[in-house]
Amino acid sequence: MNKTQRLIQLMMAVNERMQFTTKEMADEFGVSERTMHRDLQELSELGMPLYTEFGPHGGYRLIKKRMLPPILFSEQEAVAMFFAFQSLQYYGALPFAAESTSALNKFYHYLPTDTKVRIDALKDRVSFWTPMRTHDSPFLEQLLDASIDERPLRITYASKDGTTERVVQPIGIYASNGYWYFPSYCFQKDGFLLFRADRIRSLERAEIEHLSKSFKHYSIGDWLLAGQEREAGPMTMKLRVKLTPAGVRTYERSNGVDDSVELYDDGSGLLVTDMHRSNLTYFSKYFLSLGRDALVEEPLEMVNWIRDQIRAMQHAYGNELT
Repeated sequence: MNKTQRLIQLMMAVNERMQFTTKEMADEFGVSERTMHRDLQELSELGMPLYTEFGPHGGYRLIKKRMLPPILFSEQEAVAMFFAFQSLQYYGALPFAAESTSALNKFYHYLPTDTKVRIDALKDRVSFWTPMRTHDSPFLEQLLDASIDERPLRITYASKDGTTERVVQPIGIYASNGYWYFPSYCFQKDGFLLFRADRIRSLERAEIEHLSKSFKHYSIGDWLLAGQEREAGPMTMKLRVKLTPAGVRTYERSNGVDDSVELYDDGSGLLVTDMHRSNLTYFSKYFLSLGRDALVEEPLEMVNWIRDQIRAMQHAYGNELT
């Protein structure tokens, strides 16, 4: 076994054991302790976080993060990784955002020059447009970890009914319309509820003795598929909006080409789709911002809200509606 092969296998062995002595590794790889000490020193210089403990029970310990062995990628696989990351660029918050950027920077640094040129060209030619939200979601990683570990969380959550404290256990997280959601089992309500990540004001692990739920056979994908059935329930509202040609263009710039919009010969259109009740406020403000280019016909709650806003604005400008 040459030195390069030995270092790669040593890295894998260290990841598995986490704690070991120089003699144990030297015996396993059939080298002297002096050679093994040099190999471990090289791994440390390459960035592997090794910690040395002295004394009769001393040895090496791997600090927190593990390091992966070298992996060979084809050029197309390298481009595919950057293509995937490009699809997430317009989200204001992502789990492991700093780590993703760090990993891609390391990856990019060692790519051949012609592959870098191809990736740079890709950035200027492909985009997955998602409306950017200004709301921060600082707890995405904790929510994701809790869903994997099946760990209840105690959160302070701000909703339209005020700020409450509750214990929840997330199923997972998913993004929709630029927001991050985490469907969870709520122990106070004794049932499943849908929460928005940007509305969390504080988060901590629930007490160790707190009950937990098992979701090993219920994934975030199962939740989303079951949502098709939930959408037929009372949480769904019929959205019907007439759009002028300018309104159609504005809507498509924000949401992309939508099969829910029926287009007419003059360029105008009719948007008819189902909308989750939790999005009522967002879309009410959105269609109000389109002015005369959008006329909401349903739901009635949205129509009344927009009318109230128009009356308030006219009153503020000294021309109240009669």
